[in-house]
This record gives sequence, structure tokens and C-alpha cells, in this order.
Amino acid sequence: MMLPEAMTTLAASGAGALVAAMATDVWQGARGGAVRLYRRWNGDRNATLEAQLDQHALLVRQADDPDRARQLLSGQWQLLFAQLLSEHPDAEADLRALVETIRRELPESGKQWVQTNIARDQGTVYGVQGGNVIHYHQGLPAAPGSAGEDGRQQ
Repeated sequence: MMLPEAMTTLAASGAGALVAAMATDVWQGARGGAVRLYRRWNGDRNATLEAQLDQHALLVRQADDPDRARQLLSGQWQLLFAQLLSEHPDAEADLRALVETIRRELPESGKQWVQTNIARDQGTVYGVQGGNVIHYHQGLPAAPGSAGEDGRQQ
């Protein structure tokens, strides 16, 4: 299952939002949204989804460290959302709407930001959340024996 980076990021955002809602006051709405999303795209093929959601919420509620439990469950939900998007690319808008709804309803302490930055082939990435990036770049000095800016040999 090879998804474009944007879809992979969306699957991670969906997982993060869903597990952040577990064992909170917004859980029932998040749970219902996830069930509706899967029913719309997979019909009754995911009959165990509701039981799985309930079991995972119970695990978070009973955990000594709920944040750690959420972190461990997030990977499973990311995989499930990635599979959904792989099989039904048109589900992207529905998953995005679910993520936005959950994030809007979560209290500030339950909101998590996800940022994925990837640089390849000697590229540079600058990432920031909630602030500014100020970057001053000064070129590297010319290598000995190379032409300078004016074209003369150094």
C-alpha cells in the first residue's frame, strides 16, 4: 500500500485525532464519526470496528499512562486509515472533515499537532508550528581553484 505523502499524513492526523478523543468528553462524537466514515466506504465489511473502538477507548481509560496508551494505539489507527484511503481515495474529504470536527471539539490540552518534514537529495526543510522561521543564508566560500563570482580563477 503506497500512498502519496499527503494521504499518509492525513492517515496519521486521523489516527492522532481519534486516539486523542478516546476517554474524553468528545469520544462518543468521534467514535460515531469514525463508524459513519467506515460504513460509508466499506459497508458492513467492518463489523468489528465498533467493538475495536470501544476496546481501545477502554484501554486508554484504564491505562496508568493514557497518553502512552494513545501513542501505542495511534499506529494501528494510522494503518487502518491508510488502508481506507488506499482502497477508497475519495474518502479523503470525509476523513479530513472527521479530523477537523474532532480537533474543534477537543479541549486545548487534548490537541496534538502533527508535522512531517522530509528532505531528500541534499534538500533542506524548515518546519515550525506556531511561530516564525527566520533564515539567513550566506553562500559557501568558493573552493580553491574554482571560478569566483566575477569569473576569475581563485
